[in-house]
Amino acid sequence: MEQFTGLGKAIAAADPDKIRLDMTVKNILAYKPLLARIFKEVVSECRDMNYDEIEACIEGDVLVSKVYVDSGLTNAGERIDGLNTEAYLNEEGLDRYDIRTYLRLPDKCDSEYIKLIINLEAQNEDKPGYDLPLRALFYCCRMISAQQGVEFTTDSDDPVKYGNIKKVYSIWLCTEAAQTRANSIEIYDIDRRFLYGSNSDSPRYDILNAIIIYISEKHDSEKAENGLIRMLTYLFDEQVNVADKVRNLKSVYGLNVTKEVESEVTDLCSYADAIENKGIEKGLKALVHSLKVYVKDFDELYTAVIKNEDYEKVSREDVMKYYCETETPVNS
Repeated sequence: MEQFTGLGKAIAAADPDKIRLDMTVKNILAYKPLLARIFKEVVSECRDMNYDEIEACIEGDVLVSKVYVDSGLTNAGERIDGLNTEAYLNEEGLDRYDIRTYLRLPDKCDSEYIKLIINLEAQNEDKPGYDLPLRALFYCCRMISAQQGVEFTTDSDDPVKYGNIKKVYSIWLCTEAAQTRANSIEIYDIDRRFLYGSNSDSPRYDILNAIIIYISEKHDSEKAENGLIRMLTYLFDEQVNVADKVRNLKSVYGLNVTKEVESEVTDLCSYADAIENKGIEKGLKALVHSLKVYVKDFDELYTAVIKNEDYEKVSREDVMKYYCETETPVNS
């Protein structure tokens, strides 16, 4: 009998609706006008720019699930002007950045440009079993170390060396945050302080920023005071139908969504409904089977089922389907 590897088991066990939903969310967030709104709020270099200016600075393709987090030594030899999309060592795992892109912004000091490397992650759990800021900071460190041989060198004949390191941002969007963290944006960055004495040097050290945006699991956009959080809360609200969502994204939030993005929003709603329905069906089946051990009369069992607020609208036919599914042994 063929044996699955750990990866094979994960793939075999994965819900295809959840996989499609995950990719749909990433494709929506990779839409440049939406990225521009996120960047304006959380990327300090973009604060004084308008959305069109920011969007114009998003250079090249926005890469969705194509760049490995574990970049390793395969960066060596890549050219300065390209993001490495094949950076992977067999012994280092298979994590990929959800969304990876970079901004090439005009430098206010002279005619040169500054380059920012940016990663955006979608996360539905705000407490996945570890402190999320640690993972975000790890991603920042990976994006910095992956620049060796791509953006900077340590060659003895390179007069700049580490000076060419590009600033990185890892932005995490938690779409189902608990109320204690909901409607907030936090940033983790590097600060300088003197333990003793002081000097007037101004070294460059601001090279990484980890940012987490917490969207309420209740998805009540009217209670979100921040404009970006309000828009993202509305975008991920499962209770809003597709037509209203697309219309309001255009009229209220100024997102001129294309037909392609409209299709992704439609998929977002339909896949979310599919997953929710599967959860309801699974719970109903378990409830009917457990009640059936103690309640043999179908009418009494059905009355007990609909007293549960999660299943108060289920039909007799749906309950009967699981009631007749298997006979439960009397002595079980």
